[in-house]
Amino acid sequence: MCALAIGSTAFSADLSPEKWGAQERARVEALAQLPVPPAARTIEAPSGVVSATMSPIAVRAGLEALQQGGTAADAAGTIALTQIATALGSYVSYAGALQLTYYEAKTHRVYALNAGWNSYLGETDPKTIATADQPDAAPGRKTLVPGFMAGLAAMHGRFGVLRFGELFAPAIWYAKNGLTLSPVQAGFFAARQSYLARTAEGRAFMHQASPDHLPAAGDRFVQTALAKTLRAVATQGADYMYGGEWGQAFVAAVQGAGGNASLDDLKRYRPIWEEPLSTTFCGYTIRAPGASTEGGYQILQTLNLLEALKTPARRPYWQEPQTLVDLARVLQFSAADPAMHPAIAGAGAAAGLTLTLQERATKPYASAALPLLDLVFKPGQAPEAPKHSDAIVVVDRWGNVAALVHTINTVLWGSTGLVVGGVPLSDAACFQQARLAALKPGDRVPNEMAPLIALAADGKPVVAIACVGASLIPETARLLLSTLAHQGDLTAAMAAPPLLLNVNFTQRATVHLPASGYDADFLKNLRDLGVTVESKSQQEVWTLKGTAVIAAIDGVKSARRTVELPTVFSFAAGY
Repeated sequence: MCALAIGSTAFSADLSPEKWGAQERARVEALAQLPVPPAARTIEAPSGVVSATMSPIAVRAGLEALQQGGTAADAAGTIALTQIATALGSYVSYAGALQLTYYEAKTHRVYALNAGWNSYLGETDPKTIATADQPDAAPGRKTLVPGFMAGLAAMHGRFGVLRFGELFAPAIWYAKNGLTLSPVQAGFFAARQSYLARTAEGRAFMHQASPDHLPAAGDRFVQTALAKTLRAVATQGADYMYGGEWGQAFVAAVQGAGGNASLDDLKRYRPIWEEPLSTTFCGYTIRAPGASTEGGYQILQTLNLLEALKTPARRPYWQEPQTLVDLARVLQFSAADPAMHPAIAGAGAAAGLTLTLQERATKPYASAALPLLDLVFKPGQAPEAPKHSDAIVVVDRWGNVAALVHTINTVLWGSTGLVVGGVPLSDAACFQQARLAALKPGDRVPNEMAPLIALAADGKPVVAIACVGASLIPETARLLLSTLAHQGDLTAAMAAPPLLLNVNFTQRATVHLPASGYDADFLKNLRDLGVTVESKSQQEVWTLKGTAVIAAIDGVKSARRTVELPTVFSFAAGY
């Protein structure tokens, strides 16, 4: 069980951006106008590093937490809270979901925390939940019990040392004082205005920059209602959202929109602490999210299959066509649910495989499954791609490591139009009807998030990776290959062409590649290996690829490293 109230205070800090100074605020706010860092750089620091997707303001806030004596948990919590405020609750949410993998230096243990969605006790017919393209059909049924804030409190309660309420200071400051909208954020409103405009609360949310026009680039977006909500959570603890005033308003809003939420759903919510899943890869131990998730099993299955193919012994995939083919085969196979693909299920049964998630994450399964990799995939239901999210990695002065992913699990505010206390409510149930139908009402909804930590033979962490996006498993796999198998530096690993997941299982031996990622000779060699190459434009790549953050720990040099690149939606800092 998780204590949802405020954790004990070790000492106080002041993380408010007011203390950063006007010049420093101007610097990070100018960076926030860009979708990616302006230049490539490697950050090497003796004490701590942070890296996170999308928000340089949140990275600055996390660095402040480390510099003022906070742990990796304090910094990760500060970053996550600030990411949501600066993203305007669009692709991450205070009413979202969270997954954490954490190495605690003093115990030399790795912990996994699942703060994903719960289904509603009163939702007994989830197959009839409307889809996103039916915005007026009982939008309350499209919501789920959120886990983000409970998960944040659980992480802080176990690993934090700063006062819990102080983690909220940067998010509250930007909610109260406003954020200058970037062109990208202005585009969000232009694309999603019809959904937000469905309700009076949604319209009020949308017009927090100006009462008489759609938010535009350069407008200052002030979130007064959100600031009030965050101050209440900072003061009263996460219980404010799980039975307090916000929780009661959440239930009323969901029920009023045809949903089946109850206050009992919120009060009974508990994050799940569990033993991380584990495998070995290239001589390292990989610790991934635990048994209540799907992402942990999927990444372990992928790594075991790559080892069974002896892929780590080959040159990097961007230099060796056969390595790329191996990766493509394994990734497409790992993404396939055997229950939906009779060719895999039949051959697996003939080979004596049960094809459960647990079995598919083992070394014996990887060896037995090698003959199945080249099966023709028959038409079936493609797996749902993970929706918008943010990723965070932090290493602190004591050697604690946090790898965290959190998400709204939908497309930009979702389609409900529901807003409670400045927090837009996700429609994450509207694409998971089949998954929900397989659960008991009130159960935890499995998630694909897979932040992980790699440990050396002495049990100390060497790499932490957190990925988001449709290709989060491919990106995680390629970064582990690059850093662990090929001992490449972080810049080379992150700068290599992304791997794009092909979830169309009717396309046998088709590899999706960025149009400018490989030369003509490389593409010819791929075709000679019997592979069909389908080029993707840069815009398609941004849609299909995962986005990663990564940190490396060099125990010999006592250094922490991370990286920024102008082709990746992540920012970093260290001290």
